[in-house]
Amino acid sequence: MKVKELQPVYMKDFKCIGTQCEDTCCANWTISIDKKTYKKYKKISEPSFQKKFKNGVTRIKDTSDQHVNLYAKMKLNDNNQCSFLTEDKLCGIQQQFGESHLCHTCSIYPRMINKLGDSFEKSGTISCPEIARLALLNKNGIDFEFIETDIPTNIYNAELQTNDFIPSSIEHNYWNVRFFIIEVLQERSISLWERLLYIGLFIQQIQSKSYSTKNEFDGLLTTFQNNLNNNVSDLFSEIPVNMDTQFEILKLIAEARQLQGINHPRFQKYYDSFMKGINYSSSRTKSENLHDYKTALDQYLNSEKEIEYILENYLVNYVFQTMFPLNNKGNYMREYGILVLHYTLIRLHLIGIRANIDEDFNEDIIVSFIQSFARNVGHNKGYLQSVYNFLEENSLDNLGSYTILLRSET
Repeated sequence: MKVKELQPVYMKDFKCIGTQCEDTCCANWTISIDKKTYKKYKKISEPSFQKKFKNGVTRIKDTSDQHVNLYAKMKLNDNNQCSFLTEDKLCGIQQQFGESHLCHTCSIYPRMINKLGDSFEKSGTISCPEIARLALLNKNGIDFEFIETDIPTNIYNAELQTNDFIPSSIEHNYWNVRFFIIEVLQERSISLWERLLYIGLFIQQIQSKSYSTKNEFDGLLTTFQNNLNNNVSDLFSEIPVNMDTQFEILKLIAEARQLQGINHPRFQKYYDSFMKGINYSSSRTKSENLHDYKTALDQYLNSEKEIEYILENYLVNYVFQTMFPLNNKGNYMREYGILVLHYTLIRLHLIGIRANIDEDFNEDIIVSFIQSFARNVGHNKGYLQSVYNFLEENSLDNLGSYTILLRSET
């Protein structure tokens, strides 16, 4: 049966580059196995496979995680790799038994599939180097298209049935809300940090008020759409630059990373470059560390405008892929805070990397770093949660504080 599927245009050009890939999706993170595939593997009698299966696959014992999609996981070997990964970085299971024997995780990645009402949506995760290049390096921005395809899967990264919600809710109106947010992110007549703040104002308005009718909700959306090109920058022109608060976040990043088990070699290289570039050390005074950070920031700001489109593409892809700003608790401002953290963390690291490598800083380096970030921080809920907890504990989880984080012109 053919269905329509919405996807970013870059997806039609995606093809796994296999042995030519500079990274591997079969190492350095959890590879979950669904119940159906686990049972299929147990039935394979081939001796060499069963030996690897016995040593390389383990059941998930935690009952809170034990469901059909997280039934088991690959045990990584001494090199932090899947035991079925061949020497030429190909999947031994697929080579021996075909694609039909891949678990759901391996057959779908790096694609992400959502279901919105009766329609399907597919995108690519930036943690894949080839997806990162295709999605991030489009200077004209990410476009979307409908394609006709077979029903892709019955397991989705996210699913929303809009008609299950009242007509005046953000969920019921999500199609228009999401594409308004993307429209704002792609409005290049204003700075990216201003676009993010405008989105924050919109989400705060939704979060803080109750709308009794769909017409009332539509009126809010129309007002924000009409005001998008009406001196948005003037709304934020009087916002002060607060480097001290920004640096407290920077300090948290510098000192908390090792606690969260982020140990991928590519990310480690960029993290070390970031730390060297800002010359951060816990043994130095705050004023000394802050002085060197400001110096690095000034260097970065000189070239930021030319590379801002890359971060824009990252944010657009994130919004489309995660059904931003929805969550199952209806806390839309929390999701906005996480979006701001993605932007802030990427930008902070780039500031240090730019200062460290100077003239070697280019678009390829930026994309390579963001890919490693998406893989090691974007997929690490513990790390992002630790930073968000810092905001909560210090009463910084609000639009005023996000404004301080986002504005850094000196």
